[in-house]
Amino acid sequence: MPTNFPSGVKSRGVPVEGLGGIGSPLLTTGDVYHVDSGADAADNDNAATNPKQPAATIDGAVGKCTANNGDVILVAPGHAETLSAAAGITFDVAGVTVIGMGVGNSRPTITLDTATTTDINVTAADVQLHNLIFSMNYADIVEVFDLSAAGFVVNKCRFVDTATNMNFVDLIKGTTTDNQADRLEFTNNVVISPDTGNNGIIDIGGDIAGLVFTNNSIRLGVANSEAIISVATGKDVTDCEISYNHIYRLNTAGDLLIDSDTSDNSGIIAHNRIGHADTAGEVLVDADGVRQFDNIGTATDTASGYVLPAIDS
Repeated sequence: MPTNFPSGVKSRGVPVEGLGGIGSPLLTTGDVYHVDSGADAADNDNAATNPKQPAATIDGAVGKCTANNGDVILVAPGHAETLSAAAGITFDVAGVTVIGMGVGNSRPTITLDTATTTDINVTAADVQLHNLIFSMNYADIVEVFDLSAAGFVVNKCRFVDTATNMNFVDLIKGTTTDNQADRLEFTNNVVISPDTGNNGIIDIGGDIAGLVFTNNSIRLGVANSEAIISVATGKDVTDCEISYNHIYRLNTAGDLLIDSDTSDNSGIIAHNRIGHADTAGEVLVDADGVRQFDNIGTATDTASGYVLPAIDS
């Protein structure tokens, strides 16, 4: 497919072979926009189609995109943004992909601070975020993402706290409207947030279909009343894939991985590894209707885990 870069894409002279190194070619029929905090804030007025004249913020670049055009936003290595209020970024243009350039700590960093209500709104469908760092710099931020659209993808991102008691409560908090958050994908991410004020990663208020939650490494503080993935009372998780996650969370009670109180769930939950501290209940999965394979848990640091629930006969 043609792109704005017929000779290929380079970041500071280095050819880019995929989505910031995340595995897929940068092929698009849409427009490519650039973001770099080295630009002056007024540079959000730039066309941003040239890396030497970037937009200063991601939100500024989103405003230049066209819905469902395949537009891509490339965020420069070392880019830094601080969000200090609700809707600090609003993804309100459908089909936009944001790619952080760089590796390790040189990836773009978005810091949330100042208020518990600071967050990022996702109101348009099929928005994708790749290869970014999100840093919590305030206590009990209600949510990182306020989600009210389908097809949201978070891939190969890192979520960290700047200090003790700097944390999110829910990482993704979804709408109460049934199926409005369908096709949510949270894949290949690292989440390190040891504060006990964390509830979990995903909290959805309505039915959700097509949830993919795979290959994540998660270390959270204890929250006995909350699972990593929760849906509201009476709501279903259908056609899900929850697999190959490694989780360290020393809960002493409660559902550990997923909590749904209905019997109409469906999908596969397989190959997850969960270290916990519940020597009594040890409920990894509470989602009747799904099928489970090879999920392993342990409540001790002196032995390897075992299959939970027990292997079928």
